[in-house]
Amino acid sequence: MFLKYFFTTVLSAFLVLSINSGLVYSNDNLNEEIAEDYFLKKPLITQSGISYLSLRKMTQGGHLLPNWVETNNFSIEWGNNISNFDGGTDSYRIVSCSKGPPCSGIPDMVDKWVDYFEEVWEKEIGDLGYIRPSGTDTYLYDIYIANTQDEIPLNNDDKTPTLSNSVLGSTITYCDSGSIYLSNCANKLSDLFSYIVVNGRITHPETMMVTAAHEFFHAIQFSYPNTDDWWTQENRWWVEATATWVEEVVYDEGNIYYPKVSNWLKEPELSLKNSGSHEYGDAIFIIFLTDFYLSDKNFVRYVLEREDSGINAIDGVLKDKYGTDFESAFKRFVALNAVADIGYTKGGYEEGPYYGSAAVTKYHSEYPFMLSEISGDKAPQQLGSNYILFIPPDNNDNNLVIEFNGADSINWASMVVMVRRDETGFDIEEINLDSSYGNGCHSIEGFGNLYKEVFLVPAVLADTDLTEPSSYNYNASLNSLCDNNRAYLITDTQSGSSNSLENSRCFIATAAFRSSKSPYVKILRKFRDKFLLPNRIGKGFVKFYYSSSPSIANFIDRHPSTQIPVRVILMPAIFIAFIFIKTTVIEKLLLLLLLVLLKIMLYRRFPRKAHQLTIPKN
Repeated sequence: MFLKYFFTTVLSAFLVLSINSGLVYSNDNLNEEIAEDYFLKKPLITQSGISYLSLRKMTQGGHLLPNWVETNNFSIEWGNNISNFDGGTDSYRIVSCSKGPPCSGIPDMVDKWVDYFEEVWEKEIGDLGYIRPSGTDTYLYDIYIANTQDEIPLNNDDKTPTLSNSVLGSTITYCDSGSIYLSNCANKLSDLFSYIVVNGRITHPETMMVTAAHEFFHAIQFSYPNTDDWWTQENRWWVEATATWVEEVVYDEGNIYYPKVSNWLKEPELSLKNSGSHEYGDAIFIIFLTDFYLSDKNFVRYVLEREDSGINAIDGVLKDKYGTDFESAFKRFVALNAVADIGYTKGGYEEGPYYGSAAVTKYHSEYPFMLSEISGDKAPQQLGSNYILFIPPDNNDNNLVIEFNGADSINWASMVVMVRRDETGFDIEEINLDSSYGNGCHSIEGFGNLYKEVFLVPAVLADTDLTEPSSYNYNASLNSLCDNNRAYLITDTQSGSSNSLENSRCFIATAAFRSSKSPYVKILRKFRDKFLLPNRIGKGFVKFYYSSSPSIANFIDRHPSTQIPVRVILMPAIFIAFIFIKTTVIEKLLLLLLLVLLKIMLYRRFPRKAHQLTIPKN
């Protein structure tokens, strides 16, 4: 629960090195404690001497720092050590200050923070329709400029907060006692009152803008009734993703989110729910939903307004208001990321050329290849994806056939993205996968003359029980056909009368069970792909089987009475294949040990009798 009471936001870890050198990314501790004992819960009573403002608001508990200005919505405070440079033009939004009227000579840095936070209020609350931060119907919202304390001990600015250089801002609730492990909160409405700390070393205007937009959106998020359900390890990715998204909505010219999205696309196998800097790059998913898939920025607000949270809330809004669902949106999202940099005019993201495209897991330019496996850290996590790139060998009208085989019992999606050679855009198709075994086959015509690139995009859909990456294998060939869920090679010597039914019966098990979709045939196929094709001996056996089985399969096909006996003969092989597929290495070793023990017991129970050869005497 400490995320609710002591939430530290790292808006993009950028250091402002100099005006010319720009911004550099840095990844500090995301849970850095920055409030320390500066701000205990402020009293909610009006202190004597606090004047009412034009909107009848007051500061909450008075001012804690010696220097301050007040606007219609904010109280901004700072210490004694701040750049006092004043260009001569003060913000017209200031209505009172610690200096007293006419509030002239305010440092330019403070004027900028005043303007940016008031602009953010107008856009996020006025234009986008979000609720006010808790307490702001009565009190001004407190903002403290960190790193502005002087070196004089025990004076009036000792409570000035500090932030490390790589932390731009933080949004924290006043109910926190200063410890991330202990809170003063009593589940009252006032527990949601929050304040913002911004880094006083920030001078770059665009960095100040997006910091204000990002942190104030956290203040808004704190104020929704179901906020507890969003501040969890499972759901906080959405919180940071939408706060980063709103930077772009409020200040389109800011674009500080570009490196976050680019870094995100370099590791697409990671889950949307992955913590750390990855959750800031999740903003690309929000941009996809609001700008590309739905064309409606109200979507984010609809999600926050629901009583539920997480994927369920997102899915509910997609179904209720847009007639789609989370899985459909996510499939299209991972497919688009294969060509994330293609540009708006060709059907991609508006600012996609600045993002780059998703990192390619593996690429191929020679065909056929029997099997390629992706496993371990490179395999996709839940709500992650991979990108396999196929390059045509020439510009001819080739037919590319891709076979995909994912790990069992995983909620797979497998998309195909085809980039047109004429530079007009791309096409997206989905491979129809077997729901139980996760395998499927897909054929792409025009691989070479019509399409210059083809991406296979395997993705793992939402599964709360899945904690590890999911492995898969695939292969590809040219000028083949898909029959049901597997490919069959077309040779120049095939007669024109050959049909798919005959091709599907080229294998003994398929002929015996009358269907390539038979679960027994699928078990044998799975055993072939997992245990035979990856090694030389297995490949040799498969090649021999392919060359010798058609005649036997045709005989079975012409003599239906042989099907049942052949099924009986195949059952031991199917059973062994099933055991190999469904057991782990340890389970296989235990079974082997059990068989050895069984053999020993049988040998002792029924020992062989010795036979003595007797040679008769003369």
